Amino acid sequence: MLSRDSQVIIVGGGVFGLSTALWLARDGYKNITIYDRCAFDTNFYDPSGGCDGASADINKVFRMAYADKVEYQKLAIEARNIWLEWTERIKTSLPSELPDGLTPEDKLLHVCGSYFLAEGTKLPAYYSDSLATMEKTAPEFRKMQFLKAGKDNAAEEARLGKFGSKWLEKYHVIDKINNGNTTGFIDIQAGITVADKACVFARFLCEQAGVKFVLGERQGKVAHLIIENTTTTQKIAKGIKTCDGISHFGDLIIVAAGSWTASIIPEAHKTVEATAGTVMFIDIPKERQDLYYQGGGFPISKQGRLKFGFRGRKFTNYQDHPTQPDLRISTPRTKYTNNPIDTVPLYGLSRMKKVILQGFPELAEFGFTDSRLCWYTDSPDNDFVIDYVPNYSGSLFICTGGSHTSGHGFKFLPILGRHVKNQLERVPDQFTAAWQWRVAEQGKPNNGILEGERGHREMSRVKMADTLTGLGNDFKMTDLAAVAEDVKTATNISSQASRL
Repeated sequence: MLSRDSQVIIVGGGVFGLSTALWLARDGYKNITIYDRCAFDTNFYDPSGGCDGASADINKVFRMAYADKVEYQKLAIEARNIWLEWTERIKTSLPSELPDGLTPEDKLLHVCGSYFLAEGTKLPAYYSDSLATMEKTAPEFRKMQFLKAGKDNAAEEARLGKFGSKWLEKYHVIDKINNGNTTGFIDIQAGITVADKACVFARFLCEQAGVKFVLGERQGKVAHLIIENTTTTQKIAKGIKTCDGISHFGDLIIVAAGSWTASIIPEAHKTVEATAGTVMFIDIPKERQDLYYQGGGFPISKQGRLKFGFRGRKFTNYQDHPTQPDLRISTPRTKYTNNPIDTVPLYGLSRMKKVILQGFPELAEFGFTDSRLCWYTDSPDNDFVIDYVPNYSGSLFICTGGSHTSGHGFKFLPILGRHVKNQLERVPDQFTAAWQWRVAEQGKPNNGILEGERGHREMSRVKMADTLTGLGNDFKMTDLAAVAEDVKTATNISSQASRL
């Protein structure tokens, strides 16, 4: 039975692990230890410093629009308030009062607005439902959302103009994309979170609350769970064995390892799947201040880095399961894994080139300077999976999932742990049914989880771009005609693979 004195082991120091630990510790749980293979105490969640989990990033989308899922909308609004409180606390702190990796100048939430944009002239149902739900349940926030459809937007522009000229500039920043054949809305109460800085601060809050951390490639990386079979059907997770050969025992094991979760819990291979989104970066030189505070996918960082992401198609990488014989699962492959990769699928890269050249031609001279595969954790239905793993006698808990981590998970860092705690303590709330353990079922969409390695998304069957080393041609900007041919080639290859 879980109690405040229970030894709690959390595998994973990203958003799910941090938020869970923080809410448990603040409620009096005394013995919480987070294990992670990344040395967050020295690399500060910097994605260029050896961190490759989805939480380690320069920025993430913050949105509150959730169509008819009003509970997620409410949770995002509640999280927003805490993000602003955290940002204000950092701003008013002395440097000596902050952890390494943070300064009073660091903002965790930038309320810079967020676009919801689609091709064509018809507003997608998800967008119209989001606006309608906001109107009914949070009308003050609905007043900060502005439609942009076709050419006749005079009324919305007049309404937006009351908030300042900078918002009118942002309203038109996407005018050239898809030759103007777009529809959607801008939410000026949304924006981005600075992910790496936010994780540094959350880890700091955890330590203040008494949470312990064991970090590093050997002492923090899990080799396997320590399992005791009690009957033919029931087991108990007794602890973890790390890659330094040391066994660590606990009363409850929480696996919050993102896209590595199924690698640790074999039973989860039909519950969550690791899929990679395509992320590209353009570094703007310091002397080009005219391009600072502008750009496309995400706002420019203090270091001059622009981030662009594509997840219209995400990719899998099937490998042997590390502990379960005769099981193949999708496993993250990054710049820092044993089999490193420094390129991305050509399909996603080519589509990003097309949008950038249409909407932001001033960036063409720079080309891409870096890339990343961002590994998401797909569940069958985009909801999180936060529940006890069946047949482990209440000793093993899974905490991950949600198809769209950038837009669906990270924003909840300040508040998610409160509801994780409810599920751990078996206190039903509005998320219990949605987050329960489940597996993909034949005959349902399942986010492609049952496609397996013969699916068209498997990276071994996908055309990859030239490697970034030496700035391969695929990473350079070319004219739109050449990009269109790249898109056609990549699409044809994917189509052929899907028929195999």
